[in-house]
Amino acid sequence: MLVKSLESRMIIVIVASCEVHYSGRTGSHLGEGERLIIIKEDGCLLIHRSTDYRPVNWQPGGGIVQAHLSKDRLLVRAVRTNPLESLNISISKIGLLTNFRLLDEAEFHLHASEEDMQKAIVLQPSIIEAGLEVIEYERRVEPGFVDIYGVDRKGNAVVIEIKKDPAGVSAVKQLAEYLKYIQPRPGRKLRPMIVAPGLAKGAQTLLSKMGFEYKQLSLQKCAEVLRRQAISERQQVLKGWLKE
Repeated sequence: MLVKSLESRMIIVIVASCEVHYSGRTGSHLGEGERLIIIKEDGCLLIHRSTDYRPVNWQPGGGIVQAHLSKDRLLVRAVRTNPLESLNISISKIGLLTNFRLLDEAEFHLHASEEDMQKAIVLQPSIIEAGLEVIEYERRVEPGFVDIYGVDRKGNAVVIEIKKDPAGVSAVKQLAEYLKYIQPRPGRKLRPMIVAPGLAKGAQTLLSKMGFEYKQLSLQKCAEVLRRQAISERQQVLKGWLKE
């Protein structure tokens, strides 16, 4: 059943007693224990313990997942070639094994604000580009406020206009108005940049015409940065309590 399900690219759910070996960029071994194993249609494989939403071991899709019997154990192997890594599950006892398909064509919409995107960039400027340093946010200029003002690793001024929806022509024109009141340091360039999940019709043409840059940034990426920051802050609070 398992082999046929893998060949048919079905979703497979297994509850089993197993041990797990991983080799690749690092190496790990998880001893015998009861776990939840999920194999998705794209070959993504996740191994969950009885607590925590995160898998203890996992392998992204795009690789090869195979299964075969070896003596008294069922062996499941997931392999990727780029980078080269493998996840090997040795199953001694199966409590549940089922397969199925899911029909899911709905679009995912994440509700976030431009302020959330701005916070994420301030916390982790590298999500825009390596070496970016945020100097100021909500910088006051005559027509309004510049979302992010920073410098790149070469010392060039980076002026960022953030949009949570696909940025249109009006966003490009808004950024152009701000630039009238901003001057880079002598010998340095001015890099106007639109940051948004996508571009609306006509925006790319105007960006190219005006020599502005565009950086695609998803709301999901920003949410992940903010989530990690929240976890870090909670850990710091906990450490403070323990010291007391």
